[in-house]
Amino acid sequence: MVNQKAQDSVQSLLDGVTKDPKTGIPGLVFVAIGKDGNQIAAHASGKTGLADSRPPMTLDTVFWIASCTKLLATIACMQAFEQGKLKLDDSHFVYTLCPELQKVKVLQDDGKLVDKKKDITLRMLLTHTAGFGYEFFNPKLRDYGRPVGFDVFHGDEKEILRMPLVNQPGERFEYGISIDWAGIVLERATGVKLNDWIQEYIMKPLKLENVNMFPTQHMKEQLACMQQRWPGEPGKCEERDHIMREPLL
Repeated sequence: MVNQKAQDSVQSLLDGVTKDPKTGIPGLVFVAIGKDGNQIAAHASGKTGLADSRPPMTLDTVFWIASCTKLLATIACMQAFEQGKLKLDDSHFVYTLCPELQKVKVLQDDGKLVDKKKDITLRMLLTHTAGFGYEFFNPKLRDYGRPVGFDVFHGDEKEILRMPLVNQPGERFEYGISIDWAGIVLERATGVKLNDWIQEYIMKPLKLENVNMFPTQHMKEQLACMQQRWPGEPGKCEERDHIMREPLL
């Protein structure tokens, strides 16, 4: 049951933020669910983009959830582990499925590549301790990829396969492409594509029809735009292309 006081408060707050999309936020969708599973408040405010022609936000507007998919991939891997299809601490199991991981080397600060001191396990991949990073967070990985550079947002698995480690396996946490590799391990172990697994074993039981790594045409039609605000220029906000391009083509 909707809490009217909460509903009025949320609506007033969100409408205030989206009143001026240039200095505020073009559009927002907010839903609050109580611990009993009942909806407390829900409101969609503003538009899906900055252009006047953009439609208003609705409770069914689709958003790119970016790295939130790491949680879904992790759940999928743990489901497969519970079914006996994956092994968390067996590097030989990982290397049999992904020989590329056995060959991958560690990038040093001077740009040289050295051998791994430890073997990579699925547990390391799932906990971001396998040694991988992101080129947009790690300067030495960024520099190593130049002049062409790496493009993890393109959606091409080949970009993941050619990136070296930036840390020795098991030595430290670093946010990066480890979960992508975990997804590859799952796919090769089960013969099921990661997105297909997520749809069958996570989305269907939850009755969620509009969560997908490859948006349907209906989802694309409801997709919110991406906006970019410029540092030092709070009034300069403009639409930009979606970062994750391949799944939208």
